[in-house]
Amino acid sequence: MKKKSIKKFNSLEKQKDIKEIVNFILEYRALKHLPRASLVYLKGPIKENVAEHSFYVTIISWLMARLEGGNEDKAIKMGLVHDLGEVRGGEKNLINKFYTTPLNEPGIIKEISRDYEFKKFPLFELFQEYNEAKTPEAKIAKDADILAQMLLEKECYELGNQSASKWLYFSLTRLKTKLGKKLGKHLIKVKGDKWWLEINKKYILKTKFL
Repeated sequence: MKKKSIKKFNSLEKQKDIKEIVNFILEYRALKHLPRASLVYLKGPIKENVAEHSFYVTIISWLMARLEGGNEDKAIKMGLVHDLGEVRGGEKNLINKFYTTPLNEPGIIKEISRDYEFKKFPLFELFQEYNEAKTPEAKIAKDADILAQMLLEKECYELGNQSASKWLYFSLTRLKTKLGKKLGKHLIKVKGDKWWLEINKKYILKTKFL
């Protein structure tokens, strides 16, 4: 192949990659418009979409991996892709899953990888590892998913939804890792605005309501 032809070929490949990347980003963004399925039964008052939830899962996964000496990069990526299949298959809460056919998330992730031809982008491999929950990073990401749900439940409880307390304690029983359980127990006890009040104590000495 002549040099001119090679340059043209490479240019076309890059253009194709750009289109695929943009389409993938647009598809991922659709998670912003997908509400959390559990909210139907939790009854608020907080609203949250799957993209917001995934953000918290990612942050928690990162922190837990750092504390546990796990692969932070892998844990972060698992947090980002763990609910990606829901963009095409929809989200089901724990009750829905008993009455409907299980969502074939591995199949959806594999299809997404194939549609965008992400040959060097391990979407499926990361999701499969997360789904099997055998590696330390996958176990961390699974607990991070539950802890992120607990954040939502705690906010609802602190805003007056008394039944959210039962949700919180049920979520606590689902945590598997030692660190996840410690974080969950403390999350239930601590006031949601404690971090903010502590900052105020340092910088605003005359704040009366403290």
